[in-house]
Amino acid sequence: MLARNVFIGAAAVCLLGGAAYADPNGEVLKFSVTRDGTQIGTNTIDVVRNGAVTNVQIVTHVEVGMAFITLYKFDQTETERWSNGRLVAMNSVTDDNGTMHRTNASNCDGTLIVQGDGGVQKMASTVIPASIWNPDMLSQNVALDPVNGKLVAVSVVDRGEDSLSLNGRTARAHHYQLKTEFSEDVWYDDARHLVKMELKGSDGSTIRYQLT
Repeated sequence: MLARNVFIGAAAVCLLGGAAYADPNGEVLKFSVTRDGTQIGTNTIDVVRNGAVTNVQIVTHVEVGMAFITLYKFDQTETERWSNGRLVAMNSVTDDNGTMHRTNASNCDGTLIVQGDGGVQKMASTVIPASIWNPDMLSQNVALDPVNGKLVAVSVVDRGEDSLSLNGRTARAHHYQLKTEFSEDVWYDDARHLVKMELKGSDGSTIRYQLT
């Protein structure tokens, strides 16, 4: 999930939140994307579990406009397939303001084969996408950028616990600062579900993902 532009920096990241947990085998999770308090997009994650296999689809749409003019648009659909906690395959199609990116990754005989903007690369099978729906991102030092298929460095700063207002209720969440090619703040609840993300756009605006 990693758009880069003058308006929202790297706002179109992939998330997973606490919108629905009723079905132990599946979740449909929704965020609104806001810029300085104004909604500019949506982020939806479908998670389906079947035994050891987990399938995830992440759809992000962001559009920034002025009057009737679209200044920036970002659309991304990413799918991930996991087995026993290991990434089996990932496919991502991204339209970053008219520039198309396609990334495919598959685990072949213990090696992750990635095809993206940089051509075909071989990576360790332990590499995971830079998709912060997955709290395992917090324990990584590198991750796969689903937009271009390249490795990015990851560092994490533990900011401790915060009290958040979530859909009209007060809740405790653990706050981390996550740095890849940009810096963002993320909050996870006690069940390790992401409940909030916030970052600064390159124009100084505040980009926030909020549960709906």
